[in-house]
Amino acid sequence: MSIKEKHYKISNGEVQLAVSETGQGQTLLFFNGGGATQVSWKRLIHELREPYRFVTFDFRNHGKTTRSSDVSFKGFLSDAEVIMDQVAGDRPLVVGWSLGADLAVWYAAAHPGRVAGLFLIDGAVPVNLVADPEDIKRRLDTPAMKFGPLLLSLVGMGYRLTPSEYAALTIEVNTHREQLLSAYDQLDCPVELVLATKSAGEKGARAERNNALWRAGGEQLARLYPAYSLQWVDNTHLLPFKEPTTLARSLDSFAQRIWQD
Repeated sequence: MSIKEKHYKISNGEVQLAVSETGQGQTLLFFNGGGATQVSWKRLIHELREPYRFVTFDFRNHGKTTRSSDVSFKGFLSDAEVIMDQVAGDRPLVVGWSLGADLAVWYAAAHPGRVAGLFLIDGAVPVNLVADPEDIKRRLDTPAMKFGPLLLSLVGMGYRLTPSEYAALTIEVNTHREQLLSAYDQLDCPVELVLATKSAGEKGARAERNNALWRAGGEQLARLYPAYSLQWVDNTHLLPFKEPTTLARSLDSFAQRIWQD
């Protein structure tokens, strides 16, 4: 018997957060990456074999959630806090991708005992990949960055960040990553990381440099926190789209270990 999916909105100040939930069982709560929406998780959720309650949502200025002038890291974190307070229920397992992984770590560090575990997909690695902030701003200031997201947002799939806002968020996320180890030190829950070997792409000197930094940052986490599980997947940053079966298998196993202990 299929279980009907529920769609609704909850308020975070001026922002109306678009939420979807389906299923029954232990809660898996999904934090999207920057520029991504809850649509990102459809293939992964379809591949999961165990009975769960799935909760997805769109952050501010993304998907079907309304726009805010505050597109800071703190603003996005406040969206996560409202979802945790009003929707998540008791000790969900939080699945975060990219920006969502970083938000999950910072949230869990500030709220001990609140989450059952963190499943982090190609994010929350303690390295700053933005060597030149002005270069980031220039590279994101293109017609594709201006009009592509707008077209996607018309069908509830894109994001409504200007190139300068997206660049500022990217720079801020990477600045926060320089302090991530202080957040990891405060975690009191199991953690599994699935990282991409080609997170920054496959071509060019910049991609090669950043992939090497990403690898070093992941290996540093493995050394400092041997209780964490770390898996490398030979693919790009788009793991929820390109490796849903791999992710589902690992997530199922991680969830069963957590909730059977």
